[in-house]
Parts: sequence; C-alpha cells; structure tokens
Amino acid sequence: RNRRPHITQTIWNSLHFPGPNDLFPGQLNKLHDKPSARGGPHIESRETEDKSKAKPTMFCHHPHGVVAINPCSMGSKFGRNPRAVVAPACLKMPFCRQLMECLGMVSSAGPAMKSFMKQGQDMAIIPGGVEEVVLASSKVERSYILKRKGFIKYALQNGYDLVPLYHLGETSLFDVMYPLDTPTALKVRLWLAKKVSLATGIGFGWSFFPLVPKPDMKCVTVVGNRIAMPIVEEPSREMVEQYHAAYVEALKKLYYEHRELHPLYRDRDLELW
Repeated sequence: RNRRPHITQTIWNSLHFPGPNDLFPGQLNKLHDKPSARGGPHIESRETEDKSKAKPTMFCHHPHGVVAINPCSMGSKFGRNPRAVVAPACLKMPFCRQLMECLGMVSSAGPAMKSFMKQGQDMAIIPGGVEEVVLASSKVERSYILKRKGFIKYALQNGYDLVPLYHLGETSLFDVMYPLDTPTALKVRLWLAKKVSLATGIGFGWSFFPLVPKPDMKCVTVVGNRIAMPIVEEPSREMVEQYHAAYVEALKKLYYEHRELHPLYRDRDLELW
C-alpha cells in the first residue's frame, strides 16, 4: 500500500547553532529540540515509516556526495537499528577499519553482504558507491544507478523491501576543486573508480575550514514509499532488470516531486549514470 512520502530536514550546524524556525516554519515536527553542545547535525523530522514491520528493509540513500554527511547523520533514523554498508576499501585502511568495525558497519563485498542479510536485519546503503563520490558536483545533480543492480538481486534473494531516500543539498555541502569537475577529468576519475575503487577528488566546504561542510547550507531529506520485493532464491536476469527499472522510476519520482523543497534544486534536473 502506497503512503505519502515523509520529509526529514537536516541542518548541519558544525560551527554555529542557528535556530531552525526560519527554515520551512511549521512544516516539521521536532525530533531533537537542541543541538549537541559540540555542534553536529540538528534534525527535525515527521515520522510516518512503520518501524514495527516484520519484513527486513534496505534503506537506499542518494546521493553519496563528497563525504555522505546526510546518509551518515540520517542512517539510523529509519528502520529497526539498521546496519550501514560501506565499501570494502574503507575496511582496509588503518584507523578507518577500526572505526568502521566499532560502529558495526558491513562490507559491501558479496560474501559479507550475503552473510549479513541472512540475519534479516535492516540495513542502510548508498547504491551509488565510489562512482557517485566522483560524480558529486554542486552544479549538476547526478546519480550513479543505471548499472548498479547488485543490491536489487540481493534484496530479491533475501526478501528485503527497498525504501529510497534522497538528500537534497548533500551535493552542495562541498565544492569540487577545478579542474577535477571538468568532463575530461570526470571521465578519468570515473575510470579509476571503476578499476581500483578509488574516489579521487578534493572537496571544499566552509571557506574558513574547507574540510568542514558549508555551515549555512540547509538540506532536506525525502523518503519514498516502500517497494515490496518477493523472495526469489535465484532471480533471473529479466526479473532483476524489471525490479531495477521500477526502482529507478521510484527514485526519479521521489526527486522530481520534492525538488522544489530546496531552493537550489527547484530547476535542477537529475542526471542518471
């Protein structure tokens, strides 16, 4: 049964604590009244997702952006204690691996993901992966999804429903340094990402401290309707294609029906790669 998508707004307050009342006033219910003493994301939300559902759910976050600020800050807000899925390269880097393991993250490598999904626990993924990091741009909205079909197959094999999420503003938190965003450089970087899973590029956020996202950039997260998936141990290629096409259409619908919620995205089309 289709239900109206619900909206979650994230305001990144790393360096200051402005009140959220001037952003979409009266539209959202508060989840946290006050930001933490050290800053961080201040989140307001209107919950409609039924967390008591028995069927496991795969929450699919789009887009990745340069750093995936919104997917990281919003990932645990939906579902029943979902586990995050990360690229295998993240679990091979010193310090990063220990941090990821402490947070209970799961590798997106086939065997690890299949083993985890047999437990039937909710999970949060970013289908665009490393390629979507490369495609991140504050000028053009892109999603790497046309060739990303593995998560569809795994969802069918393990009976996971899919819930798409789109973070408007994620790609505007950082600017990619010129000339890394030119067409030629983009092709080279995308080739490297596919060959060695390496996301090359440099993002600049706040002008006073580039490693921090722009503190005055507001972000709006929209959550789409649940896509029910059957359980098929060995889905055919045609079946994977069918459900992948349905997911892509749901993602496009989610973006275009809600892009007017963010001033920078009202007239911005979504490029599918």
